[in-house]
Amino acid sequence: SLAAYIDYLQTGFKPARHHQLLIDKLEAVERGEIKRLMVFMPPGSAKSTYGSVLFPSWYLGRNKDKSVIAASHTSELAERFGRRVRNYVGSTEFQAVFGFGLAEDSQAAGRWETAERGEYFAVGVGGSVTGRRADLGIIDDPVKSREEADSELVRERVWEWYKADFYTRLKP
Repeated sequence: SLAAYIDYLQTGFKPARHHQLLIDKLEAVERGEIKRLMVFMPPGSAKSTYGSVLFPSWYLGRNKDKSVIAASHTSELAERFGRRVRNYVGSTEFQAVFGFGLAEDSQAAGRWETAERGEYFAVGVGGSVTGRRADLGIIDDPVKSREEADSELVRERVWEWYKADFYTRLKP
């Protein structure tokens, strides 16, 4: 389970009740029972830690040849999440659980592969995902500020990117 994986990694995160609810929903996503999941939690509630860092590493462990595209409002933030996911996948703990780790020749923070042909690609909202396909798509914080969230123009730009670029990259 995702909870057992988190505990095994000794991350120091002890899931609270709302985290356990999130973990249950993320496990349902991995099983294919939930096709789309939107998570709304206040700042500082660890939704990114669970949803954008721990979950994709566990997902790739359980689905060793699958692809993940992870997006955030800037490529810098998306790559920061990607670096953390990569570090878990490259850890000896991950390898002990799943029996594989990172590919030797592909370990950049925002674009890397597992030794079992799994892929992870980080992109900023508005960035190109052409030529990529994903079994799992994650969007974490698509806008960077309240000012942008209140801007109809910014919201429309993000929505158009989602419809025309991100969504079209998801495998059926």
